[in-house]
Amino acid sequence: MKDIDNIILDLDGTVYVDNKIINKSDIEIRRLAKKGKSIYYLTNNTSKNTKHYVNKLNNLNLPVSTNSIISPIHVMIDWIKKNNIKCVYILGVQELIDELKEKTGVANSSKNPELIIVAFDKELTYQKLETACELINKGVPYYLTHIDIFCPTLKGNMPDCGAIGMLIEKTTGKKSINNFGKPSDLMTDYINKIVDKDHNKIVVGDRIHTDIELGKKIGAETVLVCTGEYQNSKNDNLKINNTQIYNTLTDYLLTI
Repeated sequence: MKDIDNIILDLDGTVYVDNKIINKSDIEIRRLAKKGKSIYYLTNNTSKNTKHYVNKLNNLNLPVSTNSIISPIHVMIDWIKKNNIKCVYILGVQELIDELKEKTGVANSSKNPELIIVAFDKELTYQKLETACELINKGVPYYLTHIDIFCPTLKGNMPDCGAIGMLIEKTTGKKSINNFGKPSDLMTDYINKIVDKDHNKIVVGDRIHTDIELGKKIGAETVLVCTGEYQNSKNDNLKINNTQIYNTLTDYLLTI
């Protein structure tokens, strides 16, 4: 494990919960960055844009740059450009809408959109849901930014994009075409483009079906921590192979 060059860290439930660092993980992240390790921060949360994450991690005294953040937003930007998408209808916060428009030029409109993007929308209204369902009923395809059902907070779990997607699917009877978050093929392809393939990498997270599955798909070593969704239960352990388990991120980083 001493030869790991690229360390890809989930954020919520792994590095922190809300604005609270878990078990002084920031100290070890800074130490490894000073040793020349490439640190990436991986999130499925699309209720905040890239600028927010850079500012948040800076405020938490973590080594960060725009290029070290990996989010479904970046996968969407890449995909929208590649597919020459001009108009979408977005169920998402204004931060997300603004970043997509700024970096791709895509319009956000309910008039003849090519597709619908369902995100982690903390500004969700019934009108937005009604408009999206009307479009889907007419045959417009929809994509999720990610599949997480809930987001961990200090106040307990809160509804996330996956839960909004389930509401829409149950209402319309139509499934989403794909999603841009971990562990989708779209996210996998994006990471393989930006993380050096010639050097060893590891993914650390708290969710088997997103973090660990993604890590395996990109050919990385994988580590599960017990500070979020994963709680080291016997039932959970039946679902994983060739994955290290540590109580916290700090416990693992101390081995590098």
